[in-house]
Amino acid sequence: MQTSYPRLIWSQRQRKVKIHFQKIQSLVEIALVSCIKEPRYPHSRLPNIIEITFLNDRMITQVHAQFLQDPTPTDVITFAHSDELGEILIGIPTVALHAQKFQEKVDHEVARCVIHGLLHLLDYDDQTKQEYEIMHSLQETLLKKALTEIKSLIL
Repeated sequence: MQTSYPRLIWSQRQRKVKIHFQKIQSLVEIALVSCIKEPRYPHSRLPNIIEITFLNDRMITQVHAQFLQDPTPTDVITFAHSDELGEILIGIPTVALHAQKFQEKVDHEVARCVIHGLLHLLDYDDQTKQEYEIMHSLQETLLKKALTEIKSLIL
């Protein structure tokens, strides 16, 4: 079981969509604690350093095309480079469209995508229906817990 927390390095490379960076960071950090402390989540270890980068459509589309042979924008792409380094790329304009479609706050949808990336770094996958259901359930549980904890801190 993992006992140390990875260092999160945040980078904002898009300016089109307004997001509340600190709120997203707080939600993700709460979810991260759950990923590490609760033994039901990790069946692997998170990398020591995780870079989380918010990209515009052009940038995320380039990465999507280059590494996944899909020349369309997407919401999240995750790379587990090594035990030391993981990378989560978030396509903010696509995430904002999803938030609008599902009547969700953009910040919550961004946090959901980062949590999704963390689960991929823990070796969860979503290629089959069963994998998707497990991963989606964990992702929603982590986000809900983080949102509840944030609300209790504010009240």
